[in-house]
Parts: sequence; structure tokens; C-alpha cells
Amino acid sequence: MKKILLAIIIAATAISAYAQPRAAGLRVGVSGFEADYQHTFVNNDQFLEGTFGVDFGYNINGEPGVKAAATYNFIWAHPAWTNKGSWALYAGPGVAIGYVNDNTAWKGADGNIQISGEMNGFMLGICGQVGLEYTFWFPLQLSVDLRPVVGLHVSESYRVNNPIEPSKPFIYKSQASFYDNGLLGLVPSISVRYRF
Repeated sequence: MKKILLAIIIAATAISAYAQPRAAGLRVGVSGFEADYQHTFVNNDQFLEGTFGVDFGYNINGEPGVKAAATYNFIWAHPAWTNKGSWALYAGPGVAIGYVNDNTAWKGADGNIQISGEMNGFMLGICGQVGLEYTFWFPLQLSVDLRPVVGLHVSESYRVNNPIEPSKPFIYKSQASFYDNGLLGLVPSISVRYRF
């Protein structure tokens, strides 16, 4: 009997989670683009949003990286600005991870910068998101949001040819620094999603 009751509870939980509104689409920002998925919870007042995509950082012509982020958002207002559709103002915390491009500088023994530039590397950070979305009376959703990331970027090591002794190249070890490109999240991003 306990097994049957447990199976019913698990099935009911799965069905209720599946029945919650979801949305999937594309998020485009100043540094790249991402696949975007939302899953709504708790009487449509909270939602989990996950994104994964290509990130160029500041250098659109540079080597692209990949970045994923997840935020848990709370809808704190439903303005009645139009007769049709629905509006929502939301905000929430999250995390971001990726292999992305960022500013890196190597310093010499005297403390002066010897070489600097954009370098790919591992990134881990926390983020905060605030946004405004509009859901049409048909299954389309548009939103604009800000999502800055504060975190750590660990660059790859960098190798430079030595013109005097080619067999002994200059090797600059990987550097850990503040993830500068995370501040690009202060520029608004636009999302278009199919809601189902």
C-alpha cells in the first residue's frame, strides 16, 4: 500500500510540474546569443530560467566562447498596461558558468604589465536578473532584461615565440582575475519565446 501511495504522489508531482506554463526561445544580447528556457512554478509567480549559448565578450571578431546561466525569478508585479495579453516585472538571483573570452594582463617582476589582451578561459560567477516581459494572447512572449555577472575568470596560458632563442618561447601562465565581460549584462538583452 505504501508503494502505491508513493507512486501516486510521485506521478501527481510530475504531472503538476509538467502542467506548469513553460516557454522556449532565443535571447540576444550585446555579447552573443543564447537558447532560452523558462519553467513556471508557484501559481505562476516564480519561474526558473536557463540559458546556454555563444558569447563573444567585447570582441565580436574574437574567438567565441560558450556560457550557461540559470536564474530563479520572482514576479513582483503584473501591470495592467493593455487590455489583451499580460505584463510581468521580475527579478531573481542566479549562477553562470562558461568558457569565455575576457581581458587578461600579465605583469612582470616590477609590477608593470608586460602583455595584455583578450584571452579565453574558464568563468564562474553569480548573477542577478531584472526584467520586463509581455505574453501575448497567443503563445508568444517577448522580454527585455539586465543580467550582470560578477565572477572569476581563469585564462589559458599564453605562449609567445622568442625571436632570439626560438627553442625557448615566452610562456605566460594562466591568470585568475575579475570577469570584466560580466558587466556587459548591464546592457539590455531581448528574448523571444514560444509559450506552451
